[in-house]
Amino acid sequence: METRALLCRGIRWPAAPGTPSLVLDDENRHARDVVLEPETRLGFRVLPGRWCLGHQLIADRTHRTLVPCPTGSLIASGTQCAPCAAADQSRPMHEFHRTGRAGPGLRDYLDQPHWLYVATFAQGTTKVGTAANPSKWRRLAEQGAISARYVAWCPDGVSVRDLEDLLTSELGFTQQVRANSKVRGLLENHVGTVELDALNASRAEAARSLLASLDPGTLAGSHTVEETWTPPPQGQVLLAGFDARRLQPYPGNLAEGPHGFCVAAVSGQVLGMELGGQPEMFVANAAVLKGRKLALGEHATQSPPVQGALF
Repeated sequence: METRALLCRGIRWPAAPGTPSLVLDDENRHARDVVLEPETRLGFRVLPGRWCLGHQLIADRTHRTLVPCPTGSLIASGTQCAPCAAADQSRPMHEFHRTGRAGPGLRDYLDQPHWLYVATFAQGTTKVGTAANPSKWRRLAEQGAISARYVAWCPDGVSVRDLEDLLTSELGFTQQVRANSKVRGLLENHVGTVELDALNASRAEAARSLLASLDPGTLAGSHTVEETWTPPPQGQVLLAGFDARRLQPYPGNLAEGPHGFCVAAVSGQVLGMELGGQPEMFVANAAVLKGRKLALGEHATQSPPVQGALF
């Protein structure tokens, strides 16, 4: 028996190390989240269409409100309709250090310590990013990195983004890695986690060296740090599968039709799944579920023949 349609907001990670959840809202906007513990059985049918996820209002650094889309609009791409995007008070966050435009709530949020990190992903790409102090661990959990290190502490969200842009221009670090490329890296890259961690350590050291060479005025109160991020246990299970070369692509499009599996691992928005007793782990980008409506039920994805099992 299926539930009524539930709007999916993607996978949410807690602020401190812990278990993520698939965030679902019913038609009355009540939470129906599914905690993604290992061996959690998850079955659902994806309904046609994609819906706006609403917008955020920011009162101050610790208080923000998610406002559901007033019109429940269907959208063709992204996660917001045009009116919600215009009303979203978090949108100026990544441009404030250039434009100076932000509401008082966002200004208060940015006026707190931030961390600059360097993260490396399965395909070998290294990015630079930022995290506010309360989101220090969670921000990297959301990213689904193979390895990551904090390279600087900054007094506010303006100075950290100035340094982020500096590392991009001087060292060539990207500031965005697409979710689909993270999955492809897990499936196609034959370099292991030890090598990727060594690459991340080298990239982090290059970042610290550049920051250490700056004059104090440019640093604006920031200073370098040496701290390694620890992935969540659910992510470490996926990394073990990556090293063991037992990851396989999920058989089907997670954005449509029925699906059913046991959750084996979670890394960022990537799900590791068990199907039909196969020893392999199947991986898929769960970010495609954002804005979709799901009807939970007793569905099961058929396990495909795995290439390694044919010989």
